[in-house]
Amino acid sequence: MEKHDGKIVIGLQSNEIDDELEKLIEKIRPFGIIFFSRNFHSTEELKKIISRLRSIDGNLEFLIDQEGGEKCRIFKKPYCPPSPWDMRKWKPSAVEEAFLSSSEALAELGITINLAPVADLGTGGYIRKRTFGKNPEDVAERVAAAIRGISRGGLKPCAKHFPGLGSADIDPHKSLPETEMPLEEFENKHFIPFRAAIEAKCPFMMTTHILAKSIDGKNPATYSRKIVNILRDMGFSGKIFTDDVAEMKGAEIIPARKRISAALNAGHDVVLWCSGKNNFCEENINNNEEKSTD
Repeated sequence: MEKHDGKIVIGLQSNEIDDELEKLIEKIRPFGIIFFSRNFHSTEELKKIISRLRSIDGNLEFLIDQEGGEKCRIFKKPYCPPSPWDMRKWKPSAVEEAFLSSSEALAELGITINLAPVADLGTGGYIRKRTFGKNPEDVAERVAAAIRGISRGGLKPCAKHFPGLGSADIDPHKSLPETEMPLEEFENKHFIPFRAAIEAKCPFMMTTHILAKSIDGKNPATYSRKIVNILRDMGFSGKIFTDDVAEMKGAEIIPARKRISAALNAGHDVVLWCSGKNNFCEENINNNEEKSTD
């Protein structure tokens, strides 16, 4: 039975590491563990949890969302940078320093990956305040600066959400966003910050649950080989992550037991299953024959 070695990121339901979780980690050998505020009451506790998990599997990555502003799991300084929207007028060097300080603090806890920066344009209503603005070139400069800061601080960054969640007004946590935006507009605007991330040697990229009809009229990015291939054609050679496929409504176009296999078959390297309800493993592992429709 294939174990999807290093292809799944799992979440934890609480701050407890029990025998069941330990056995699961040893069995499926996930790429990493993602942390939410439900998983710790203090930074000191988080550090101890990471140390315990590392003793179970020394190859685990430890992920967290510290985009800045409203999107952080640890809100106190210096762990949480200022809001990217507030930083949209900052000089890139100042953006770099803000993420450097955050990264150094997170690294001291044992975190290895920050799922940031947001490389989307703030053109749509949903994600605007989590972006560095609406101008592609300005956003690109600050995305590259954030990547430099995160990397200098000892963490690995992950630019998101390809092909551009800024084109949507709907939250993919609640339903599947759809966009009629022409491919030319994606290429000439929304892809620019992602190209800057590639040039800045960002090791990870994340797609999301959006149906970009001009690129793939059937499959959202999570299950679309066409969209993943565009990112590869742009020169990205690192690992491509999905957004959470466990509980985000935008992922529900495919039944839960088939989502991991469908995302992997679309070309993703790592699939995020963040709910902490990890009884998904057997069914998803046994459904690797599922193919994404191109």
